[in-house]
Amino acid sequence: MALVMRKARRSASRAYLKWSAAAVLGLAITGVAAARAETIRSMDYMTEPTANAAMQKAIDACVKQTGVAVDRQAVPYPDLIQKVLLAAASKTLPDIIYIDNSDVAQLADGGFIMPLSDVGMKAEGFVPALAALGDYKGTNYALPSANNTIGLYYNVDLLKKAGVEPPKTWAELKEVAKKLSGGQTYGLAFPGAPNEQGTFHTSTFVWSNGGSFDKLNSPQTIGALEYLADLVKIGAVSKSAITWGIDESRDQFLAGRAAMLIGGSWLMPQLDKHPDLHYGIVPIPTPKPGEQVKVPVGGELWVVSVTADKDAAKKTLECLSGPEVVLQYAEGRHNIPAVVSVMDQFNKDLPKMAPFVSEMAGAVSRTSVLGTAYPKYSAAYSAAMQAVLIGQKSAKEALDEAQQTASGK
Repeated sequence: MALVMRKARRSASRAYLKWSAAAVLGLAITGVAAARAETIRSMDYMTEPTANAAMQKAIDACVKQTGVAVDRQAVPYPDLIQKVLLAAASKTLPDIIYIDNSDVAQLADGGFIMPLSDVGMKAEGFVPALAALGDYKGTNYALPSANNTIGLYYNVDLLKKAGVEPPKTWAELKEVAKKLSGGQTYGLAFPGAPNEQGTFHTSTFVWSNGGSFDKLNSPQTIGALEYLADLVKIGAVSKSAITWGIDESRDQFLAGRAAMLIGGSWLMPQLDKHPDLHYGIVPIPTPKPGEQVKVPVGGELWVVSVTADKDAAKKTLECLSGPEVVLQYAEGRHNIPAVVSVMDQFNKDLPKMAPFVSEMAGAVSRTSVLGTAYPKYSAAYSAAMQAVLIGQKSAKEALDEAQQTASGK
């Protein structure tokens, strides 16, 4: 995750996307490639200090290796897509863009980015499930880099004091979370805000229970929300979770007000700054013993704009997606490298990442089924989750309404 920090921000209509793409494609680009031969422009949302440092280090290494200078612009995550749309309208698209994997469908559908084959590249040598994140309607548009997902963090001291082990199943999670709750401490915290962060961090319960986001009111999805609501009812999760994003839920864990936390791998460097906190990490519990947990995939991919200097973009991306640079970047961000050949070295260098690596076997793309419709379903789901967690509506009632809102029928 990336960072995986998700906010609803796609305000542009499909018609606007098509119009902007047509405007871009209609540019007279004669001489553009020659003008950019020595420098290309990039855009990303790696503004968080750890991510920003890792990205700049990777780009600097590739500038030195290729001789192609990179004029980099980093913007906050919620602003990235809007910045791309504005750049398209003003005919100033950057050559390469580092986007969240869930945004591939939107930019490909709008005609802002070109297939990798048009650049003379293929997504080879990558973990297949991660390479597939760049696919849209049977065509690959993006090169993977490093990815993240969520795991279950636990306070070693609090679990030891309570005489419990980290849970492996939903039943154990409920039992352990209840036992760890008392006073100002809750057994479990997670981001439950009404946006993509809330969806991202609870989607594992939906998918692991056999549910999906294209059918929000399926019995399996209803059952997942009922389970989360039960955790609140028994006092194992605070009702305030509906107001927490990633930072707020992390702070609950840091302050000892949450004994366990559902959070991403990107939190590790932040938690490591607190030597008094003794924590461990295990995979997210599953409904039944021995099942492979299903988890969302966070993280970013490189795409090439339709007006890019293809040759310079190719040189730069071949470096940025190369084994050495990807390994360095992934370790700098505590993300999982997408390159198969470096996985053994990564596991050796960062053994604490093992739970996240094991979960990747059950990684699920948020947009593979819904494509550009995903944001509507995510927003409807997170709104329903809010109502269910505070007891305002039953899971069935809330998700029936969510399905109608998202699908329009």
